[in-house]
Amino acid sequence: MRSMPIRDDNWQPDDEIFEGILRRAAVNAEDDAARDGTAEYMAGLLILAVLAVLIVGIAKSASAAVLICGIAAGLGFLYMIVANKPAKTDRASALRAIGGPGRLPAGYLVHPAAWEAGMAEHVAHIPESQLHASADMCHLFPGTVDDLLTFTGTIAAHLPMTRHASAADVRRRTHELVRVGTPILREYVKTAPPLPKPAVKGKKK
Repeated sequence: MRSMPIRDDNWQPDDEIFEGILRRAAVNAEDDAARDGTAEYMAGLLILAVLAVLIVGIAKSASAAVLICGIAAGLGFLYMIVANKPAKTDRASALRAIGGPGRLPAGYLVHPAAWEAGMAEHVAHIPESQLHASADMCHLFPGTVDDLLTFTGTIAAHLPMTRHASAADVRRRTHELVRVGTPILREYVKTAPPLPKPAVKGKKK
């Protein structure tokens, strides 16, 4: 499992709407995975009850009905224990309703709940230096996680590739990507047009 990159300042996004989406996605994923077998047990009990009535009617012996039904119940219970294993939580599809983890705002690249909802699987193919550089720049980036990863990957494609075999190499490469990308983002934030404000109620646009 890919570990979540942690920023030096421990910054994380805080948005009530996306926090709610992530909580609901986690709950839905757990609900889909949970199988307690209640319906199967109830159906088995109903079958045993019908079987007991038939045995009593045919054999005229309550003890025979109890013995046969007890054996059948035991075998059925053992089968349920073996066959009714909880399904594996489909973490990667927890945020499918919004287009996947990559459609979250860029800051959620460093949010634990997003990683629990499939972000770890989503960025599994990203080189370590690019992932950490994206984490360092995610608080400035105005787009989505996927947009940020593309931005960092484009910078990496234009920088000469040095050794990438040790932790020191990864840190060095990360620093290079951040050094090039951060001024570009800061300049864009200064010159980008402001987001449109909602119209005031009762006034014409």
